[in-house]
Amino acid sequence: MLSMAIVLILCAALFPFAVRRPQNGVLILAALLPFHGLNLISPLPINFWKEAVVLTVLVACFFARRQPGRRVAVVPWMWPLALFAIMGTVSALIVYRAAAVFPIKIALFYVLLAITIIWFPFERRDKDRLITVLLATGAISAAYGIVQQIIGGEGLAAMGYPWNDVIRSAGPLLRSFGTFVQPFPFGLYLMIVLLMCGAAALAEPNRKRSIVFWAVSPLLLVGMISSVVRASYLGLIIGAVIIGLFLFRKFLKILIFSVVALLVVSTPIALVMGASSGIQSMFSAESFEQRTEHWTRTIPFIMTQPFGQGLGTTGASVQRVEKLPTGLHVMYQPDNYYVKILLELGPMGFAAFVAVLVVALMVLRRLIQHETDQLERAFAGGALGVVAAACVAATVSTYWEIFPMDAYFWLILAAAGSVTPDVAAGIRGKAQGAPMPQPVAPYTLPSK
Repeated sequence: MLSMAIVLILCAALFPFAVRRPQNGVLILAALLPFHGLNLISPLPINFWKEAVVLTVLVACFFARRQPGRRVAVVPWMWPLALFAIMGTVSALIVYRAAAVFPIKIALFYVLLAITIIWFPFERRDKDRLITVLLATGAISAAYGIVQQIIGGEGLAAMGYPWNDVIRSAGPLLRSFGTFVQPFPFGLYLMIVLLMCGAAALAEPNRKRSIVFWAVSPLLLVGMISSVVRASYLGLIIGAVIIGLFLFRKFLKILIFSVVALLVVSTPIALVMGASSGIQSMFSAESFEQRTEHWTRTIPFIMTQPFGQGLGTTGASVQRVEKLPTGLHVMYQPDNYYVKILLELGPMGFAAFVAVLVVALMVLRRLIQHETDQLERAFAGGALGVVAAACVAATVSTYWEIFPMDAYFWLILAAAGSVTPDVAAGIRGKAQGAPMPQPVAPYTLPSK
């Protein structure tokens, strides 16, 4: 009862801000989401606050005043997403009936954030503030993740974190989880922070925030590494290469040289210090071999289910539904979002979701070409890196089922598509033979 009262007070306090500018409500939510994991050690855990805040901001949109003509949302990926949502909703209702609310929520709830932003598109200052929010929250969470290495597993257990659920290890390595509920969202969130804030820092190298980012980037990297989430390592590399390739070619050369130099220097040092067992645990192929074995056994079953077995019949969704009397299926965690979609919705559902990703990547690429503002161009480039990283990370994780990765994915994607009418017209005019803008200025080091 007290938890409900606190949530109501929070929503009541947020509502006036969201009515004045729904974008502010989205930014407040973005600043709070990374700290949801602190509920685990809170004397009064409140797990449903985030859903309440999302709905509060959405309701506020009905009372907020729009300013037509200032911004529009270029989001053609919403069409295949709508098809995917319809297919998923229908299949979940067929399988679970009243209990379908849980798999539908897990798969689609945070699309409401994208709808909010499409209704009230982000302006330049909103994108700028979102970068600042990501940097601040990422630094705090990374610092706490590093402190967890000092506290150790026993100390974290004494604080109230449960073993084998939150507190995990990879061989001799404790896996940090920061302010999240598990290492996976912690590592993947820091991946997003590094990509988005890194792109913004490269676009505005002399800005104070950019200098702060370069100062705390080692903290963010160490925090991400301490999570031992290999999907975040792979995603960061892919995302950084994409940003360098499409925005900052000189930075791409520096990045490649730095990675090679780091490997050359760190490997012998680690071997001398006896850290080889930890490195082997971090980069062990055993986990990947187990995943591929599961996928191999799953493929014949997928071939016999052209429409899938229903949304929510694998992964986190079925864990929730199986607690209800209407549960029908044995839990299976595919550890690959594409396999998960194939199992649940079949080839048609898989094609619809892949279409969302392909269209999103194409739109972001066009935004980079047509944006004239350096920050907004960098935001689109960072979003392109995040989407590419998510596509890769999803091969070894159920990325869009890991909170709050799903929330930030749709938020960032919709925010990147919020542009001026001139930019939107330029994107549409490209197909009609409109001239392409000049290439992005090369990356330059900050002046001393």
